Amino acid sequence: MEADLKNYHHNEHDPVRRHDSGRPRVLSYWRSVPAEEFDDGFKAEVTAFVRGTTTTIPEWRRAVAGDTAAAIAMVIDCKPPDTIGIKVDFAMTVLLACAFDDPAAALVLSVKLRQMPLPARLRKQLATSWLVANMLSCLKRSTPPRKGHHT
Repeated sequence: MEADLKNYHHNEHDPVRRHDSGRPRVLSYWRSVPAEEFDDGFKAEVTAFVRGTTTTIPEWRRAVAGDTAAAIAMVIDCKPPDTIGIKVDFAMTVLLACAFDDPAAALVLSVKLRQMPLPARLRKQLATSWLVANMLSCLKRSTPPRKGHHT
């Protein structure tokens, strides 16, 4: 993966924006923030980071542009990692950006979170939060408007 993280280099010394690994903090949100805590600001930060990333790999380019199927394809067949490195963080952050609006991405995020080398309680909390987000999103999409109400 050739990812250009140039949009965040100017924040190199900003402790709010930088993770202790030296990577942008946004790359750790998928593994530290439950679905219900993503407000519009958080979502905008993740989306801006992902959309501002450039790559030469066509599948990644589609995923970065918001193609949910491409984002899912990047992670669905990957075996669980022993450690979380930049490639895992980036792929899961791209999937996270799709999960905000797509129940399929939220479901895959939940499944993949259950396979990650995270503390058991955190892993369960995060995976469950995205499973609930998936169900709520599906309900919103499938509920017909009630008579007399406009949506």
